[in-house]
Amino acid sequence: MIVQKFGGIAMRNTASREICIRHIKEGLTKYKSVLVVVSAMGRNGDPYSTDTLIQLTDAFQIAPEAKDVAAICGELLASSVLSAECLKQQIPCQLAYGVQAGIYTDDNFGDASIIKTSKEVIEELLQHVPCVIVPGFQGITTDNRFTTLGRGGSDLTAIVMAEMFGATAVEFFKDVPGVMSSDPKTSSNAKKLPYVTYNHLQHLCDTATHPLIQKKAVEMAAKHQIPLHIRPFGSSDDGTWITSAIH
Repeated sequence: MIVQKFGGIAMRNTASREICIRHIKEGLTKYKSVLVVVSAMGRNGDPYSTDTLIQLTDAFQIAPEAKDVAAICGELLASSVLSAECLKQQIPCQLAYGVQAGIYTDDNFGDASIIKTSKEVIEELLQHVPCVIVPGFQGITTDNRFTTLGRGGSDLTAIVMAEMFGATAVEFFKDVPGVMSSDPKTSSNAKKLPYVTYNHLQHLCDTATHPLIQKKAVEMAAKHQIPLHIRPFGSSDDGTWITSAIH
């Protein structure tokens, strides 16, 4: 089992999703099962991005539950589109969302905490198809109300899925080569690091304006010793592995 996580840029349009599908096919060749987690399509300003959806009305400022329901629509759309396109390419797959995804949270809308998980539905789906696609970022309360897992919450979804199913690793496909030795925007000597530790990545989460991976997700990966693999979206290069110790 491998978990693959695709962000908004990867999901933006048909051409980028075609690259996602190539990575999914690669994963299926190497592993028995692939569990795919997706973010909403695009970034702020794109029609279905999370930022765009939560700005549909300023009334969301006083209605956090309603805001969360709007926010999750981006991931629902992304997962439904990708699953249809996978099926079109003869990749047997199923969607798992809401209660099916099995991520239960408290009712702290906008930044909910996970209180329990259930893998029953996805486990059953994986008996019939090699690929299950899950919309990231969202949970559900015990009385079946949608919540969101905070900024970058799709990363946390991917780690939760990996922990539930004992995945070999979580692959994060990014628009960068991997973890760099310094900021390439300000340093001409920046190099891709083949390996970093969880502690190093947590430090980057604390200092970066836009962390590569959500800090809560990194903390959970470290707790459960789940190897992370940050890979460049547009190529098959190896990227950077994140584990407890540098190899």
